[in-house]
Amino acid sequence: MNDIVLVTADSVRYDHVDSMEFVSSFDPTVAVTGAHYTRPSLSALHSSSLLSAIESRVVGTTIASELSDGGYTTIGLAPTPQTDPAFGFDTGFDTFETFSDGGGDNPLKNRNSRLREFLGGFDSVRRLYRRLVPMEAVLDGIPTDEAVIDMAIKRFNEAASPRFLWVHLMESHRPYGTGDDALDKDLDRRAGAAGNDGFLRSVSVDESEIATIKATYRDALGRVDTQIERLLSEIDGDPSFVFTSDHGDEFGEEGYFYHQGFRRRVADTLIDVPVVTDGFDLDRPERTSLLDVGPTILEHADCAVPDSFHGQSIATGGSETHITIAPWHDQATLSVQDGTKKIVAENASVSLSSEHGNSTAERADVPDEIEQRLRNLGYTDAG
Repeated sequence: MNDIVLVTADSVRYDHVDSMEFVSSFDPTVAVTGAHYTRPSLSALHSSSLLSAIESRVVGTTIASELSDGGYTTIGLAPTPQTDPAFGFDTGFDTFETFSDGGGDNPLKNRNSRLREFLGGFDSVRRLYRRLVPMEAVLDGIPTDEAVIDMAIKRFNEAASPRFLWVHLMESHRPYGTGDDALDKDLDRRAGAAGNDGFLRSVSVDESEIATIKATYRDALGRVDTQIERLLSEIDGDPSFVFTSDHGDEFGEEGYFYHQGFRRRVADTLIDVPVVTDGFDLDRPERTSLLDVGPTILEHADCAVPDSFHGQSIATGGSETHITIAPWHDQATLSVQDGTKKIVAENASVSLSSEHGNSTAERADVPDEIEQRLRNLGYTDAG
């Protein structure tokens, strides 16, 4: 049985993957994400389940669960509060690490206010809050990608084969670095607040500032790419490799920036991400679904694909229909596409029937500590 390495990097748009020289050498293709921001998207990826996207948590069995049952040592490293074990991301992993202290210089001090949490349930109030109190994102409270890769190399090389390693890298997340590498805080805040016209005043980001955001982003992707190349060069053996991302980012194409869960947006710039494979015997289609990654890995490992998985192995052509569910609180936007057309239903109540029963999009039960850490990454609340 072959060792398998899955690397995900935050916020990698397909149309900017060319700034990742090493990853691009594997000829990336388009994968459509299961959701519009990290937690529901990675939940859907690991469980190959739209139910996980709706509930913004891992539901049912996972890639790691099935590989563990098949004899693999399973290792997960994901330094973001979005992948906390409270949301089921440790399911199936023998060892799982996610660590984040948060931090930053956000202007509102009492972020755990129960009144703010209640009012945050209303779209109009959330938009006004973002206008009055724009927040920058910070990465200072989480380990650097270099430190995460150091740990990944050590854990992988010490583990018994066959091994499955999942690493999620965060320095491609807004503000695209730390210290002098990161976006200026004022620009980051203004871009994050853009798109709320009609609330007191419009926030503008000019073309030169957009160019700065893109350049900073692409530099961050280049640094992430270097760490991925280092991982594969320093771990033992010759593992099969998959790279993809949880979502992209917006850079003002429709007046919005970054990935802001409360907007429930499913623009192509958010849901089209790169996927690459190495060591797999398959011909990748022009477009696939991120839900297809799980079945592809399991078939490659000679493990049965559970009936609860909604994706299809890329080796057999992948999914013909690509569904993205963008949940936030009690509603979601739904995107359905088949390569020739894309249909979008906004602000719908979404339910899904499966062997787990019916599910309606509901706000996740999120501990206060995780709420705080998510706000330090620029989120209004946990969704």
